Amino acid sequence: MRTHQSNFCVVIVCLVSVLSFAQEPTQQKPATSVLLEVVRNSWDVDRNETLVYLRVYSDGLAEAHSMKNVDFRHIEFKKKQLPKGELAALLGLLSDPGTLQLKPEYVRYWGNKDFGYKYEITISASSQKRAIELVNFQPFAARKKGKPYPKQLEKLGCRIWKLRAEVSGEPLEKNWLSGCAEFGY
Repeated sequence: MRTHQSNFCVVIVCLVSVLSFAQEPTQQKPATSVLLEVVRNSWDVDRNETLVYLRVYSDGLAEAHSMKNVDFRHIEFKKKQLPKGELAALLGLLSDPGTLQLKPEYVRYWGNKDFGYKYEITISASSQKRAIELVNFQPFAARKKGKPYPKQLEKLGCRIWKLRAEVSGEPLEKNWLSGCAEFGY
């Protein structure tokens, strides 16, 4: 009888423990969502390469694939936590009415069609999810040729390049940031 009583007590203690844990509120981490994603596709006669150029989450984490040190056996993202002020500025740009009114596609060919690149930009920061495709985006060449892009698109492109350089720690393919500074972005 004593063993049944002790087994019964053990069962009661375990049951009470389980019930008390079940009643404790679980602290869940708030779900993060992607605010901005930029996928870059580049091509030439011999290759076609796609990578995550930049991705920014709602918690301020930003990530990007390396373009300089690529090991296809183990591809890792470079990551950086954006300061709150920089995240707020990005959110302001992404939810700006001028950004929301951009066309879904901007295609320019500055010479040869056999090589180039395309940015597929997805903006999820506002209530409306927006996709913008930029083929051979070169705002500096566009202004020189008298065919400028909308200023809001130039701002967005310059912000993407700036964040990409900060997150990846790599220099950009060209010195676009000095051109952005000349534009006042």
